[in-house]
Amino acid sequence: MVFTRLGYLLLLTWAVSASDGVMEGEDQAAMETASAGFPTTAEGTMTDYNIPTYPPDPKESMEHAPNPLEAHQVSFPGRVSATEPYIDPATPLKVRAYAGTTAFMPCIVNNLGQRSVSWVRHQDIHVLTVGRFTFTNDDRFEVHHDDGSNEWILKLRSPTVNDSGTYECQINTKPTITQLITLNVLEPCAVITAGRELYIDRGSTLRLTCLVRDAPTPSDFLLWYHEQKVANYEVEKVQVTVSLENGTTVSSLTLGDAQVYNSGQYTCSPSNAKPASIRVHVLSGEHPAAMQTNTAPPCLLCGGGATTYRSSPSLYTSICSSITFTHLLTPPSLLPLTLSTATTALCFRSLQRTPWVMLMVTAALQVLRVFLQVS
Repeated sequence: MVFTRLGYLLLLTWAVSASDGVMEGEDQAAMETASAGFPTTAEGTMTDYNIPTYPPDPKESMEHAPNPLEAHQVSFPGRVSATEPYIDPATPLKVRAYAGTTAFMPCIVNNLGQRSVSWVRHQDIHVLTVGRFTFTNDDRFEVHHDDGSNEWILKLRSPTVNDSGTYECQINTKPTITQLITLNVLEPCAVITAGRELYIDRGSTLRLTCLVRDAPTPSDFLLWYHEQKVANYEVEKVQVTVSLENGTTVSSLTLGDAQVYNSGQYTCSPSNAKPASIRVHVLSGEHPAAMQTNTAPPCLLCGGGATTYRSSPSLYTSICSSITFTHLLTPPSLLPLTLSTATTALCFRSLQRTPWVMLMVTAALQVLRVFLQVS
């Protein structure tokens, strides 16, 4: 009796398993039949301008998206087997792409059978594709699979740096077979090695070097600009060279006997990368700080004119300090208190060297001077 019941249970289990396999086969066949009506290219893949979804209505696509909607923290590619599905160890774990091109992330699956392959974006745990069908409204994504091939390639058109991150290839087994793949999107850019600002003396030679980094191919051309002028052709005494070093485009700008009018912004602009700029200051014997404009009023009793602290700090600080001590030693009858304090305040404020607290201290010293002389 016990053996009879045990045999009955085994028979029932086998029947349920067989029915599940038949249903999966029917679902797969139904999906392949549904996709037959969509336009295809010569390679048999769906066209870019009409990527089909299942169901066709994009608003309902996420409602029918499969579960599990989970992002795994580690890969479980499955064991190499002659019959069971697994992700081939040849699947690349890191993929590099360039902004504006097309990124290809392959997932090599063996012994798939009636199972399906899904792609999930880790950033927001968003199902991108299931089988041949797309489950995202971002039409830059699609999956490419040739009949008879074991590669399921996730294609991403015109990627940006923000698309970098982890993507997951899944096989709907229990437990889920999964492989994490990292996408790194590089954006070509120009870099000027001298930095953002450069100070040189008048009459010296200006040399700038520009490197084009993270570019998939060498630059077709590279132009240097001085403000709005093309330095390659419109600026006198400028020499520009462009070369290829270890696959990197390198350009140098050389200007002999630089003059003050050669100051300004210089831009390196490659054909296939973001430009880079640097501001060049050609000094006529002054300190670099003198290149900054000072709008403070001139010191009334410290030499006058438009010259301020930024042009010669030590000289004018000494003069103003001397004036302050002279005021302290001068009798009130010869120099009124209000005039002494006012001239000292204007002097230090024009230098932008002393805060208002120091001016109050100066006034207090003037009062103390009067008090001592009176007493």
